[in-house]
Amino acid sequence: MARVSVTWTAVASAGILALSLTTLVGCTPTPPAPSPSASTAAPTARPTPATPNPSASGGVSIPGTCTVNQLSVTLGRGNGAAGSEIVPIVFTNTGSSSCTLTGYPGVSFVGDGNGTQLGAAANEDGSVAIVPNSLAPGDTVSAQLRITQAGNYSGCTVVPADGLRVYPPHSYEAVFVKASDFSACSNADIKLLSVQPVQPGS
Repeated sequence: MARVSVTWTAVASAGILALSLTTLVGCTPTPPAPSPSASTAAPTARPTPATPNPSASGGVSIPGTCTVNQLSVTLGRGNGAAGSEIVPIVFTNTGSSSCTLTGYPGVSFVGDGNGTQLGAAANEDGSVAIVPNSLAPGDTVSAQLRITQAGNYSGCTVVPADGLRVYPPHSYEAVFVKASDFSACSNADIKLLSVQPVQPGS
């Protein structure tokens, strides 16, 4: 009987030990998930740089391009040349603030009493450099317009012009300048006009 008792005691002890090991294994804690590295972390938003303010540069305001609302456009005195005439287109700042004019005006003859364009628009004459022109109120600049005599072209259908349609540089709006003493060609492929960029003075 003593041997049997010892055997059962050993078996029971082994069972308790196995149960304890099983419990310990099943209760092993799960390791915490690793924190995201710098390469996988969401990027930090950066503020968009502010647009530079031209008026903040040295406290000097940069004037904008002159518009038709602040300009008077007239024709100066013409000078005859061989088979052509050179007429200055004069731009005067009639506004209350400074503005700039830089580059070529757009010019064409108009007629028929209703602003119909006659012939081709003026070519750009690159014989003089483009310069920026700042106009204080009352200041003037001019662009030299060469008008070739319509009678010089055998294929020209000569028609009287009512005047010129003039677009100031970088403007989508035009002004009408009356000038009824010029003749134009109705042919769109004949170019009578060429214009230089605006320059200081009139």
